[in-house]
Parts: sequence; structure tokens; C-alpha cells
Amino acid sequence: MLPPLPTLVVTIAILFLLAQVVVRHAERLAARLGLSDSFVGMTVLSVGASLLEIVTHAVASVRILQEPSRFESLSSLIIGTNVGSDVFQQNFVLPLVGLLGAVFVSRTDLLPHLGGLLAASVLLWVLALGGLISRPEGVLLMASYGAYILYLARRPRGPIVATPTRDVPQPTALAVSAAVLVLGCVGMTLAAYPMLGAAEELVDDLGVSASFFGVVILGVATAMPEFTTALVAAVRGRRELSAGVLIGSNVTNPLFSIGLGAAISRYAVPEVTILFDLPVKVGTGLLLLLFLRRGQRLSRPAAVSLLALYFLYLLLRQQLFPQDVPA
Repeated sequence: MLPPLPTLVVTIAILFLLAQVVVRHAERLAARLGLSDSFVGMTVLSVGASLLEIVTHAVASVRILQEPSRFESLSSLIIGTNVGSDVFQQNFVLPLVGLLGAVFVSRTDLLPHLGGLLAASVLLWVLALGGLISRPEGVLLMASYGAYILYLARRPRGPIVATPTRDVPQPTALAVSAAVLVLGCVGMTLAAYPMLGAAEELVDDLGVSASFFGVVILGVATAMPEFTTALVAAVRGRRELSAGVLIGSNVTNPLFSIGLGAAISRYAVPEVTILFDLPVKVGTGLLLLLFLRRGQRLSRPAAVSLLALYFLYLLLRQQLFPQDVPA
């Protein structure tokens, strides 16, 4: 058996490659169904790109049920990974793509999309205040996500995604893409088990807090599908698709990913998440709404300020909260 660090690197690489395959086929599936760029980014691709977080939550929650003694450490690790991934996307990936001039949200989508991001963050923060996200609260988070997706589906849609030309008949192509999505999810589930085990060992060996490890290492790693998807979309000139993936993922993660995990096993929320991580996430969401409301696109000064805030966040987090303390 490999030592924990090589195991972590190998399993993250496997998860990353599987996620890329899943996202690619999700994009093809959406294109064949004739969905708009903004809707695809906020729903299909954001869920596809968030599969790492979703699968990791499901696997971690099953492990909590199997090993109740790991309840607090696994909860801190997985909550840190989720919130860390979101903060990384909001404060690093989105402004980095913004420096390319590729973050654009239309006026009609601004409040529905950024409002969804803020509402999801605030709801998670409110439910976490007691230091425990219960099973009924997990179901509430998932139900809120379902209601939000239904709201987006009923809104008027923007320009339709061009359907790529294929020699394969459409029903066959749809079946192939659907089969790849299912197999990819199964593969990621299998790879997530050794990844979590290796992460726990490294937390013990390094002596850092589980939530900080989740924020800095696993959070960044699990955000790579969103990063690459948004970057590729930006390079292709699909600005609304690029922004939609990142904003949509920041709705999917707090509502669906954490909701699913909490519904399975419950989560203990560390003090740092309540007092520091979630306030930063909500504050950054407000800044994004302010910056994008001015011109519908993220300016270079705004992007640079968000990047600086991300590194300040990491520095202050470790200085102020070196260890996880139950709320």
C-alpha cells in the first residue's frame, strides 16, 4: 500500500481525470438538449464540475456512520474542503478568469445567479450556527437546491448552445453520454475512499487542523474541475458559460453537497467555519454582486482585489484558528 502523500496525489489525479470526462459528456448532453449557456453553466456543468465534492461528501458521511469516533475529524475535513473549494473559486479562480476579461453576467441573470449564491451561503451559515447540521437540515438544504433549480428552469432562457455535429444518431449519443456519466460517478466514488483515508493520515502526521487541510489542499484540488471548465469556456469565448460554472458550483456545493452528506450522517461544524470561513464566503459574494452590478463584467482592479483577499484569508485563518474547536 502506498504512503498517504502518494496515495492522496494519485487518487486526486484519478478523480480529476474522471471529473473531466464526466463534465465533457455533461456538456455534450446539455448541448444536444438545446439549453442556454447561462442555464448550462448554472445547472448541468456546475453539478458535473462539483461531482468531486458531492461524491466526497457521500463517501465521508458513510465513513462517519461506519466509524462514529471519526465524526468530528471527518466533519471538519469535509466541511473545510467544501467551503475551501468555494472560497478558492470565488476569490481565486473567478478573478483569475476575470483578468482574461472573460467573466460576464447579464443584467437579467445578475440577481438570480448572485442572489442564489448569497442565499445558499447565508442559509448554510444560519444552519451551522449551532455547531451541528442535522439530518432534517441536510434535507432542507437539498430541497432548497431543488427549488432553486426549478426556478432557473422556469425562467426565460438566453441564447441556445450550439449543438455540435455528430455522425452518431442522437438517441445513441445521448445514451453513451448518460452511461459515461454513471460510470464516471461510480469510479469517483471508489477513488474517494482511499483519498479520504490518506487525507486523515496526513492531518494526523502534519499536526494541522483538519478543516485547514481541507481548505488549502482538498478544497483547491476538488475545485480543479470548475477551474479548468471555466478556463476552457473563457478561452472559447463562452463568457456566460464560464461565469455560470463558477457561480453555479457555489450554489451546488453548500446546498446539495453538504445537504446530501448531512442527510446521511449529520455534520459537526468547527468554530472557524462559523466565525471565519462562511463570513468570508458571504462577504465575497456581496463584493461580487457589487463589482458585477457596475458593469456586468469583472474589471481588472476588482479581480486583483479579490486575489489579494484570498491570500489574506489564508494567512489570517491559520494565525487566528490554528486548531479546530467545536462550535
